[in-house]
Amino acid sequence: MSPRETPQTIGIVNTLHAFARLADEGTLHDLAALLADDVQWTMAGTHWRGREQTVIGLGRMRELGHAGPDSGNRHVITNLEVHTTGDRATAFSYFLLVSSTSPAAILAVGSYHDELSRVQDGRWILTRREVTT
Repeated sequence: MSPRETPQTIGIVNTLHAFARLADEGTLHDLAALLADDVQWTMAGTHWRGREQTVIGLGRMRELGHAGPDSGNRHVITNLEVHTTGDRATAFSYFLLVSSTSPAAILAVGSYHDELSRVQDGRWILTRREVTT
């Protein structure tokens, strides 16, 4: 394990990678488990506040075919940078939204600016996400 790969950073990276995978293959309930009650989400001029509103918004993204098992698309995270201070963290990363077509095509490129908190059971959850494309 390198100095940058502490148990904290590994937990954060796992949360962010799980969120990307679950956005494509999981249920909205699975995604909700990775969000704080008071999560704030900003994307393309849209602002969602709270877990319930965010899950509804993510459901709409699925209805539009951008995510979810029916879309076949994949969210790929790269260039991940994590900074921790106690039970709080910030993470910066790039993302690619890749189609399920053959050949695959990149549908979107952007960045995530995330804030996370560690909860009582030791898991890390998203408290804020800003999506820029």
